[in-house]
Amino acid sequence: MEEEEAAPAISNPTQDPTLRKKHQSMLDRLSTRHQTRLENSVTTKSKSSLESTSSFISRFSHLKNSIDSQLTTTTTDPTHLKSLIASISPSISALEKLVAENSYYLPSYEVRSSLKTISDLKQNLENLNPKKKFSFKNKSTTKKESPITEAPKSDAVSRPKNSIIRVDSPGFRDRENQLLVKNLAGLDSREFTLSNLDSCEVRLIGTCSAVFVNKLRNCRVYAGPVKGSILIDEVEECVFVMASHQIR
Repeated sequence: MEEEEAAPAISNPTQDPTLRKKHQSMLDRLSTRHQTRLENSVTTKSKSSLESTSSFISRFSHLKNSIDSQLTTTTTDPTHLKSLIASISPSISALEKLVAENSYYLPSYEVRSSLKTISDLKQNLENLNPKKKFSFKNKSTTKKESPITEAPKSDAVSRPKNSIIRVDSPGFRDRENQLLVKNLAGLDSREFTLSNLDSCEVRLIGTCSAVFVNKLRNCRVYAGPVKGSILIDEVEECVFVMASHQIR
């Protein structure tokens, strides 16, 4: 058998001193170039920020000086004073807008100082046209003394307590253990009274104008239609079957 030819050896750049030196030199150049770019970027941003801050301060100072010169104007003419205030207010608003638009890149102390200046300008504008203070005027008033008249004393009249019992009306009174039946024919315009009944059954046939019930115990009451009211007071263990416009 023929001997196989040996494959050519591949050179390793890490083992070759010349190649290793070239590789390291290339890495150094790339690192230096990257560092230079970073430094240039920071310098450019810093320079741009400084230029923007300087431009802002210049514009802000110019507007502020213009407003200050207007505020120092002395006038007593109400019309002129009104027009002066109307011209200063938009200028202060322009200052506020300028600070708001540039607050992103401005230093914090510069923003605080600008806002403080705007607040002072607003206060000076308010002082330019002070509001008229309100004051109470002392009026000399003489109180007229009205004659005191005493109301005539009326004699106390004792009124009897209203009672549900109608003495003059027809009805059943003072009964016990009885069946009480009444035909109310002819009593359409009169009242009917049930008073002081015990263990009774009452049947009212027909209609009447009103029914008064007082002091019933253990009773059963059946009544036809009542045109007016049924008044019930002091009852115990009773059953009522009634029809009425109002039951109290």
